[in-house]
Amino acid sequence: MKHIYSMLALVGVVFALSACAVPPYVHNASEFNRSAQGFGQPKTDISAVTICYNSRSATPRQVSQLAISECARFNKTAQFSKQSIEICPLQAPSAAVYDCIGDGIAREGTQGIPSGTLMNYDGIQFRY
Repeated sequence: MKHIYSMLALVGVVFALSACAVPPYVHNASEFNRSAQGFGQPKTDISAVTICYNSRSATPRQVSQLAISECARFNKTAQFSKQSIEICPLQAPSAAVYDCIGDGIAREGTQGIPSGTLMNYDGIQFRY
């Protein structure tokens, strides 16, 4: 009988943790690793970005917009690479990995928009 109660308690804890809505966020694997190179310093370049999210509380649009804006900070564009359930913590168990493509050099296109910027016009995405 005790086994049943412990299983119910475990199921309850799992449901309670999954009910906590966590917005999608940029995952930094070495955020708390003091021996990591560049610890505590702002990033100057990235080649990929991982977005952790919970599919119950985040939409694909929110996840992709976060990746696009993170790559854009370095004058790069985001391109979806893969998904994984082995990277992020339990509250946001899904990971979307995007490659940040480009050389990081800002080039002016027309109307002051950097060339290569991913744009969205009435739901249609294109590169400027």
